Amino acid sequence: MATTLTRRLLAGASAVLLATSLAACNRANGSGGGDDEFTVGVVALDATQITANRERKAAQDAMKKLGWKTVEVNSNGNPAEAITAIQNLVQRKVDAIVVQTYTPDQLTAGLAAAKAADIPVFSSSGGEAGGTMAGAVELVNAAAVNDPLIEKLKGMEKVELLELRYTPGAPCRARADDLDAKLKDLPQVNVTRQEVKIPGGQQSAQQATSGWLQKYKETPGTNLVIWPCFSEAALGAVAAEQQLKRGPYELYTWDVSKPAVEALKAGTMSAVLWIQVEEAGQQLADLIKEYRDGKDGWKTKTVPAPSVLLTPDNIDKYLSETPDLGA
Repeated sequence: MATTLTRRLLAGASAVLLATSLAACNRANGSGGGDDEFTVGVVALDATQITANRERKAAQDAMKKLGWKTVEVNSNGNPAEAITAIQNLVQRKVDAIVVQTYTPDQLTAGLAAAKAADIPVFSSSGGEAGGTMAGAVELVNAAAVNDPLIEKLKGMEKVELLELRYTPGAPCRARADDLDAKLKDLPQVNVTRQEVKIPGGQQSAQQATSGWLQKYKETPGTNLVIWPCFSEAALGAVAAEQQLKRGPYELYTWDVSKPAVEALKAGTMSAVLWIQVEEAGQQLADLIKEYRDGKDGWKTKTVPAPSVLLTPDNIDKYLSETPDLGA
């Protein structure tokens, strides 16, 4: 009897030891104990940005379909808060981290903490993956809007151009850099550069545009053109035009929302790049899964998001195909 009981106790202890060892192994490999326990920390740009919210929700929905958990932290449009968020997620021992908009050079301390903990970091909207990032879904698409605008400007004798910029955001900075490089060949274009704030992009853009419009009255032979680097700033510019009973002027921007669709239909926006953020969210989940499946041989990868340039001429066509466009 005693011998049998001893054997049973030893067998039970061995089973517990084996289970503990396997769990430790899983944690060491970054698996989080299986799909049901795999957790992705998401550092959001800001809760007020329509496109960022849609892309983030699409990514989290795709991750949940894979059985993963997500933890979201808002950075309020501030790179320093994004770094703190990454460090906090590292302390929580998440299995992967997604950061919206910011570039590797803005996140050095946060990326270092993640690397030390062997937690992969993926970028969404921050341009090319770099530094110690594992991968990125790229939503900048600068040339898709800037090139048509440049062609339009070439046919104008004199232009006053308002750039509504958001320098902390990687997409806006890359879009502005691309435009400025191409404007060097157009001496007839005088550029006014104004920073907008996030949160409050629409309101600060409206204020900046209002001041610019009051400075530059309508003059024969001079064309007024507005270039906001994202749609909330574009909506603020349109609001300023309407408040002052001016325009509409040529306006080129990025990111589709319901108000932007209505502005295209009304002709108060000239072109809006529809970055298909729902697909970009799925791309992000796929990228993380691909990393998990092939971690040992992984090489940093950047995936471009699909996009379509919408104008007053083609908006009805795309609305007929996608009635909830911008929702």
